[in-house]
Order: sequence, then structure tokens, then C-alpha cells
Amino acid sequence: MNHRLHPTAAAAMALATLLAAAAQAQAQTAAAAADTASSSEVVITGSRIRGAPAIGAPVGAVSRDDIETSGASSTAQIIQQMPQVFNLGVSESSRGQGGGAGNITYGSGINLRGIGPFATLVLVNGHRIIGQGTSAASVDPNVLPSLAIERMEVVADGASALYGSDAVAGVANLIMRRGERGGQALVRFGVADGYHERQIGVLYGHKWQGGQITLTAENTLRSQLSGRDRDFFRGDLRAQGGGDYRSTQCSPGNIVISGTSYAIPTGGVTTATAGSLVAGTSNKCDNLQIQDLLPRQERNSLAFTFNHTLTPTLALWADGFASQRDYSFNPGALSANLTVPSTNPFYVRPAGAPAGTSETVTYSFINDLPVNTNNGRSKSVQLTVGADVTLAAGWKAGAMFGIGDNRDLAVTLGGLNTAAITAALADTNPATALNVFGSGANNPATLAKIANNVAYSPGHTRFQNYQLKADGPVVELPGGTLRAAVGYEGQRLLTVGGQTTGPATNPTFGEVSLRREVDSLYAEALVPVVGERNGVPFMRSLNVSLASRTDRYSDVGSTSNPKLGVTWVPVDGVALRGSYGTSFRAPGLTQIRGFANGGRGGLYVQNYSDPTLGGALRVGVAISGNNPDLKPETAKTKTLGIDWTPKFITRTKFSLTWFDIEYDNQITGYLSDLTVLNREAQFAGTSVIQRNPSAETVAALIAKYPLASGVLPANWTLVIDGRQMNLARSQSRGVDFSANSRVSLGERGEVMLGLSGTVFTSYRVALTPGGALVDQLNTIYNPLRFKARGTAGWVRGPLQLNLAINHQNAYDNTLASPVQRVASNTTADVRAAWAFESDGPFGLLKDATVALGVTNLADRKPPFVNVAQSTNGGGGFDPTLTNPIGRIVSVSFDKRF
Repeated sequence: MNHRLHPTAAAAMALATLLAAAAQAQAQTAAAAADTASSSEVVITGSRIRGAPAIGAPVGAVSRDDIETSGASSTAQIIQQMPQVFNLGVSESSRGQGGGAGNITYGSGINLRGIGPFATLVLVNGHRIIGQGTSAASVDPNVLPSLAIERMEVVADGASALYGSDAVAGVANLIMRRGERGGQALVRFGVADGYHERQIGVLYGHKWQGGQITLTAENTLRSQLSGRDRDFFRGDLRAQGGGDYRSTQCSPGNIVISGTSYAIPTGGVTTATAGSLVAGTSNKCDNLQIQDLLPRQERNSLAFTFNHTLTPTLALWADGFASQRDYSFNPGALSANLTVPSTNPFYVRPAGAPAGTSETVTYSFINDLPVNTNNGRSKSVQLTVGADVTLAAGWKAGAMFGIGDNRDLAVTLGGLNTAAITAALADTNPATALNVFGSGANNPATLAKIANNVAYSPGHTRFQNYQLKADGPVVELPGGTLRAAVGYEGQRLLTVGGQTTGPATNPTFGEVSLRREVDSLYAEALVPVVGERNGVPFMRSLNVSLASRTDRYSDVGSTSNPKLGVTWVPVDGVALRGSYGTSFRAPGLTQIRGFANGGRGGLYVQNYSDPTLGGALRVGVAISGNNPDLKPETAKTKTLGIDWTPKFITRTKFSLTWFDIEYDNQITGYLSDLTVLNREAQFAGTSVIQRNPSAETVAALIAKYPLASGVLPANWTLVIDGRQMNLARSQSRGVDFSANSRVSLGERGEVMLGLSGTVFTSYRVALTPGGALVDQLNTIYNPLRFKARGTAGWVRGPLQLNLAINHQNAYDNTLASPVQRVASNTTADVRAAWAFESDGPFGLLKDATVALGVTNLADRKPPFVNVAQSTNGGGGFDPTLTNPIGRIVSVSFDKRF
């Protein structure tokens, strides 16, 4: 099989055929030309048939007005305001959940229902785009400027029958602005305590006879937020009724012999003062308080849309974007458990301790070494072009080709060099040996040697996507015209990545090149069983949608998925709907073959919160690598719903949707989950948690895997297998609701009201294939029982006022013992805007809008959560549900010209 990244010859021949057909049909009517012009517009999300609604499926939307009044500074923030979206896994603020370990460049994602960060398919203008991250595992919605987006549509049910892999929980379609005339400039600044953000954007649109182009450029900057600037982030939570999760890796540190700790006093200890050491004492410190809660992020992005009706039967279109994001993140102080031999010139043996040739010192280099910095870059470019053709008998066809390129790089400088530390501790020269007993300053040259480790993790992915499709009428039925769509989609993916680690002078280089080809066929039919011509009382219309898709992967086999949707309108204004379908998600390329060919992976030394130690930290070694035995994830999705548009209230709609998702063979990994020991019993019979591994096991791991981070302990008491595995299955059930209304008050203006939310009735998870389903609803790092957002707005002339209330219910922190009840959280956002009239006497303010916004008006702190700090989030609050920034006051200036 030819794996080169290029369109197949069949696709090129088919495109040529379509263009030839277009040339033969140029003499068709002006009405056909009008149809063609509209055909270049984006297909409604949830159907492949042009202009057809999503039959049976719930569709939520965020409009341009919603975006402008949201107060958010990024596309991800905007869509995360939807109650169905959870901030779990692929997030810049928390990397401790499933999928977070791979998010080493601090990107964002969309996680519908909270059932998995890779279970939501993100489209742009109805088509796939290149993913982001060092393995391009998911789409970061922030690659599009928020100024470039017209609306966001979300179909919150399984859609693999239409779109293929990843559409387990649903589809999020980001639809870009088109048809704009003139320009728009936006400047926004926001400030909070210890934090600031900036957004500068420009849009220009031009229309001509039969076509348009819209261009957007945007720069956004979000400063880092340090843990030192938030008093709720700390290791010692006893004042709030929590635990003391401070580390014993301190400066001065602790001598540990046969499990007995001796605190090194301030000023250090020498052989002469060894009598000052007291058995059973420990120094504790807060190494992580200096870390960032949010990384610094700066993004520059461009986007465009284009379409032109070339002939009455042929329309061309294109869209694309280019985005570059630079980030930096300050982690906590470097620390380790060090084995000090008795030959070290500063060696001190506590009085009364058993004799030995070495001892352990738990130590922090906070006073010896600068805090190392994680930084890097994510660059993405995508171009998609297409042609739409009007054929005979009312049929239309289209061809599309998209090409994308993503380059991510994560860099860590100044890491600890295990070999250099071992050598410095064994050095017998007092002038160059490493002193961890606090009795004197260390030689700068020695410190430079032990902190010269580097880690470069690059990822380069190229993506090609091409489609051939056709849709149109098939046969006239009593209820209307049966319409169908058929199509072919091809994907070609090439990922080159790896990891370079070790001393800066002689690092170890590893790289892997992975390829995947996907060929797919799909078909969809819209059957009008009852319509205007044969409607009867309580059966105004009945539409049935049937869809099926088969995907063939070059590396994980084939899968076929059907979907059935039904919408019944018994009376005007009331629609009852339901859907059933199967979905799947193919394993990521690096999840299957990432390490075997010399790529990214290894051993990570990390601190785990251990309930057997009262929640105190235990040093463990985590395994990172690929798993060639991974199988695709599968799911069954059911929905039932009702939409009501009452006649007696204009511009008002109520919706209610019940959903049921059975998700099997879920791929999970626990490399970044530093609270995994709290669920140890649920992993019985698996290799995820191994306590006190044998010497043979330790030797085998050291021989097979390189050290990726930290200093290996002398005595291994914990091994975590962090590789991805088909371990979990889950069942999610609940109800979505929404209500929206616009009410005219005559001369007193207009009022806009909105309410949306999700009520989970069940969320059960089995962490192992044969394990029992355990209720995880309303527990930490899982979906909440109830989330809602209410909005209210008032417009009168140039004045607009907006209010939004966000609510999350109380939940259980099952990581604490006893289980802690975490308080509910309700925040309010407000915005006031004044639009200067176009004919007013304001000069430069003509056609401009000035707004003042406040996010988290009451500056409410996150509810207290009794959970240990970690480099992946936590420490007194839950970063998956609450924002640590607090109140943000922003001003914006928006001008059209």
C-alpha cells in the first residue's frame, strides 16, 4: 500500500468528472444558479443532506451575539460556558484526568458530557481539520480567532454514522463568518489580581457579484497565574479542615533511615552537631506553591472564508486558518529523595541510628537552583478547498480537499541529572561534593552539572482529508420527497515525534514516524413519512433519518456504524424526536506504536497522594509508553426529546432531551493522575498499581525504559503503569434542558432570557474490563449531577445590559477520608455596552461599541476541596470545575467601518 500523503487517483478522476458535468449543465435556469449560490454555505450540523435539519438529534447553538456578550477571551472559554461541556482532561488548567498526560503543550479541548476528552469530534465549517498537540490527538478550538466565528453548533449524541471516529459524545461544529461587508476592529483588556489578558482583532469582508471573502486576524495574550497569588492554593489545608499535604522533600531536608525520619535543623547539621537530630521528626514544606496555576499563553491567528459562483452550476469555496501559540509554565521547586553514601564528606549519621553505608535524604533544591521552566509552541495551518456542482434531476455534488500541518514542541530546561547527582554525592572532595545537609553553600559548578538535563518533545503531523459527495431527491412519497446523500471520505495522517532527554551536552535522541490511512463510505436517507400533503390530526409531520458509515483503517481494522433518527410533529409548534446509533473512536497513533520505535516514553518519578499514609505523598515511578494491543472504543447512544415553540409567546423555544450513552473499551491512562491510589481497590487484577515491586521487576523496567523525569529512588515502593489501555466502560444518563425567549417591551426596549442546563441521573464507571459498574456521579473529577447557566439581557436604543448566572451543584470529594462534601458554586457575569449611532456626532466613535464587563462579579473563591497539590492541578480547589483567577474586569472597544 502506498502511504505517501496525497489524494488518491480515484478522487482526482471523480473531481474531473464532476467538473465536466458542470460544464455540460451551464445552460440551466437562474433558479438553479440561486440554489448553487446557497449550496456553498455550511451544511447544518447533524446531516449530510444539504439544508436538511438534524432529524431526531438535539442541536445546541452559540450565536454571534452570545459570543460578543459572553465576556470570554478565547473560543474554548466560550464553548465551555455550555453546561454540557466539562473541563476534564485536555485543559490548560488541569492535566490530571484521562488524556491529560499527553497534553504537554497545555492546549484546550472540548469534552461533551465529561465522558472523555477525545470523545467529541470538532469540525470547522462541517469538515475535519488538523489536530493539535505533539501527537495531534485532538482539536484545540482556540486555533480559530473568536472574532472569526459566526456560531457554534453542538450535536450532543453519537454521530459516527455521519462523521466517523471521535463522535462518541457528539460533534462541535465551529462555523466561520462569511458574507461580511467592510471591517471590524476589536480591542479588549482584562485585569484581575495578579493576572491580565488582552485581545486585539481585525476582520475585513468584501462581497461581489456571486462571491465573498472574509479575513480575520487576532492576537490574544493571557498572563500566567502564580499559586503564590491565590491563598486557597497550598499544601497545608488543616486550617480549612483538610489534611496536611506538604512535602518532606525540603531545604533543610530530612534524613530517613529504616523508615525513621530525622529533621535537619535550620542552619544544617554536621558530624559535630549530630546530637541535635531527633528521631521521628520531619521538616515539611510547600514546594508547589510557587508553581503556576495557569500558564502564560500568547496566540497569533489568521482565518479566512471564500466562495464564488463561477457558473450557474459551479461554485467554488475555500476556508483556512494559521495559528501560533507560545506558552510558558513555571512548575514547583526541584526536589528528590537522594541516596547519600557514607563517603560523602558532609555525611552525618544520627546518633542511635543503625550503622550503614548510606542513608536517604529527602531534599528540595529550592535554595540551590532556579525554578526550571516548561515552555514551547504550537503551530497549525489548514487550507480546505472545494467545488459544488449542480447536476441533473435536482442532485448536487461536491468535492473537497483539505491539507493541514501542525508542529508542537514542549521544552523543559534545567532538570535534574540523576547520574551527575549520584557522582556529586559520591564525590569525596569537600570543594566539589554535593552537600544536602544544609551546613554550607554548594559549589556553583557542581550545581550546574546536576541541573543540566533537558527534555525536548517535538511533534509534527501532516493531515490530508478529501471527500466526494452527492445528495438530492430520490422518489416522491405521499409525505414529500425522499432525499439521500452518499459520499466517500479519505484521510491520510503522518505523525513524526519523539523525545530528546538527558544532559544538555549529550542527550539521548528518539524519534518515531507513524502513518495512518482511513477510507470511508457513508450514506444517509431522509424519509418524509408524513408531510403537508398527507398530514392528519396529531400527525402534522413524521420524518425518519437513516444513516450508515463504514470506515477502514490501515492499522486497526474496519468498523461500521448505523444511526436512526425520528422527528414527529403532532401539532404545530411541538416536535418529538429520538435517535439511536453506534459510535466509535480509533486509538491514537502514538497510543499504539509510539514507544516501540524509539519515540516518546520512559520512567517518570512522581509524588502520589497515598491514603495508606493519611494522604501524605509517596514517591512512585510511572511507566509511559505505547500499547500495540489497543482496540477501538465503541459506544451506543440513545436520545429522546421534545421541542416546543409556543404560538402565544413569540420568539420563544423550550427543549428537553434525555440521553443514554453506553461507552465500552474506553482507553484510559493514569500517567498524570497523582490521586490514583485513592481508587486502588478498583484496579484489582490489573497492572496499573504495583506496590513494593520485586527486584527483578525493577531491574527489567530500568533495562527497558529510559529515565524521563526525576531521580529514581533507591527503594521502589510504588510502580504505576501509565500506558494507555482498554480498561474502562461507562454508562451515562441524564436530561438536557434549554429555554430561550426574546420579548419586546415596545418603547422600553427588548428583553432576552435564556436558561440551559444538564441533569445527570446516572453515571457509572468500571475502571477494569471485568469490574463492576460503580456509581461515580457527582464525585470529584466526574460529571456533576446538575449544571446550569441562566442569562438575561435588555436592549434599549444604544444601551445593552447582560447578566449571566452560572451554577454547579455540591458534590462529593471521594479522595478525602472521610468523604468531603464540596459546596456548590454560583458565579455572576455582567456586561454593559453602549453602541454609538452611525449618524451621531461622535467622529471616531461612529459605529463603535464600548463595553465594560465583569466576570465573577462577587470575586467568589473556588469552594474548598480537601485534595493534595500536584503539578497537574489541585491543592485546596478543583481546577476542573472552577476558575482560580477570580474577578476579571474588562473593557472593550469594537468598531465597524
